[in-house]
Amino acid sequence: MTYVLLPSSEVKCMRNRRIVLVLVTFLVSSAVASPLLSLLQVTTGADPEVLRFPTFATAVGAAVVWLIWRKTFTFPPQPVRSEFLAVVLSVFLAAMTAAVLFALNATEGDLWPPLDSSSVPISLAVILFLQLLGAVGEEVGWRGVVQPLLENRFSVVWSGIFTGLLFGLGHFYVLFAAGPIVYLTFAVAAIGLSVTLAVLTAGRSLTSRVLVASFFHWLVNSAMLVFFSGGDESLLWTINTAIATVVVAIAAVLLLRRVGQRNTAKNSSVGEPRGTATEPAPTFRVEPTP
Repeated sequence: MTYVLLPSSEVKCMRNRRIVLVLVTFLVSSAVASPLLSLLQVTTGADPEVLRFPTFATAVGAAVVWLIWRKTFTFPPQPVRSEFLAVVLSVFLAAMTAAVLFALNATEGDLWPPLDSSSVPISLAVILFLQLLGAVGEEVGWRGVVQPLLENRFSVVWSGIFTGLLFGLGHFYVLFAAGPIVYLTFAVAAIGLSVTLAVLTAGRSLTSRVLVASFFHWLVNSAMLVFFSGGDESLLWTINTAIATVVVAIAAVLLLRRVGQRNTAKNSSVGEPRGTATEPAPTFRVEPTP
């Protein structure tokens, strides 16, 4: 047997093909699972206004990816990060999202009043719990597979943008339900939410990523449900959510840069070299000798 040293350009090409292959597997598996879960919802008679079964399609996609690549899936570096700080930031950024929505709603004449608990078919506590399950079902795929996979190739912010684009594609049914303009605006909101989630979860373990992302996702969804009657599919409401999520995403990115600058200054003060981008380590491929 001989060992052939691959050049860095070929290593990058192999890495890119691997990322595309995993993404395609995830998306196809999720797309196949979605209609099957819809059929299951119809069969069981479960109320989609309380919990949509297709929400768990991305969890199915994540499961397929882990079954195939569980031994070789590479996570980005995981520095020690405070879980408590992640919870605090999640609450703060979710509250900021709600505050922007409140301000917009007030200027538009309070078109979306708080939820009347007597109008829901089951206990509000049960609905909120099911909302949490739905958030976990989505984030297992998006923050457990797609986001860390893209972070191996792109920066945190760009990984969040691309994940948001894919998230928007995964909700293509909005296009048929509400039209192209609402759908495009929804995609902007999805990108804003995804960038914020990228900032909150980058550099964490799989479990931490999913838990932190699900918590923030649940807080935002719960605030929309309780304080704005769940909103609707109108263009104005979708614009409001897009504005709110983009504003919060910008704040999150500025916070990320601020933390990065502080870490750089701290490293410089103790004589550590500044981090620089490096070429990936060479990869060896085994080939049989003639």
